[in-house]
Amino acid sequence: MFETLRAGVIQNFEVAYGVAWKMMKRWLEINVSPTLFEGTTKKELFRHAAENHLIADTVPWFDFHRSRNITAHTYNQANAKAATELARKFFSEATDLLNRLEQRL
Repeated sequence: MFETLRAGVIQNFEVAYGVAWKMMKRWLEINVSPTLFEGTTKKELFRHAAENHLIADTVPWFDFHRSRNITAHTYNQANAKAATELARKFFSEATDLLNRLEQRL
């Protein structure tokens, strides 16, 4: 039963992470440059998001990206446990991103 719960947390983290970085990209394309972010890496995107005050720090987002790639392609208990713990931190960072986006609308 616990493995099912953990798998659900990881799956929801993957979806929410995908929505979060796409919203960052969309905001930057609309408010900074419509073409500057084509083909950019996630790290570059997060750096631009921090420069534009959408996120406070890039390091957690680098960690979220790394975790998302690991959980999407492999499954083992250690990775699952680490991703579940990181999902808690993601919730806080994603909430902060949402608040910052809402303030700018």
